[in-house]
Amino acid sequence: RKGMLKKYQIIYADPPWKYKWGDGGKLAPETHYDTLSVDELCKLSVKELRDKNCVLVMWATCPCLPEALKVMEAWGFKYRTIAFVWKKVTKNGKTCANLGAWTMKNTEICLLATKGNMFNKRQVKNIFQLVEAERTKHSKKPQEVRDRIEKLFGQCERLEMFAREKYEGWDVWGNEVESS
Repeated sequence: RKGMLKKYQIIYADPPWKYKWGDGGKLAPETHYDTLSVDELCKLSVKELRDKNCVLVMWATCPCLPEALKVMEAWGFKYRTIAFVWKKVTKNGKTCANLGAWTMKNTEICLLATKGNMFNKRQVKNIFQLVEAERTKHSKKPQEVRDRIEKLFGQCERLEMFAREKYEGWDVWGNEVESS
């Protein structure tokens, strides 16, 4: 219907988390792209975009895990599990690691939350949680995760929020890409 927003069964998001660590130097997200506070993220109109049965697959950096859970709830989703853990490697397959506050950081987590019933939309039961993929430019996530989401849920309406590139079969939204 004209004027109606499209509804999505899959929302994949890599929020531009604003860190609380002050300047943070060259590793701070703010030096690479515009960031949003938790309050700004919570106020986004995601509820208008999701279908009554929808899955949210959202990246969360370790320091922002409590905030990620808050954003999920504000968007109307219930946390279910860690969908993916990305082990970052070099192009030669060696483990990448950055100095963290407590331990060397060489993984990133991607959470899964739902609204309604998406469990019956699951197409396969052989999708692994661990993704071992090359770390390329700052914050760019591996294509393998999108591929696994597609295999897991099949032909659903899909939206990538905070996208940087357009991918076949996905609508995109973000300030670094021409939004769908």
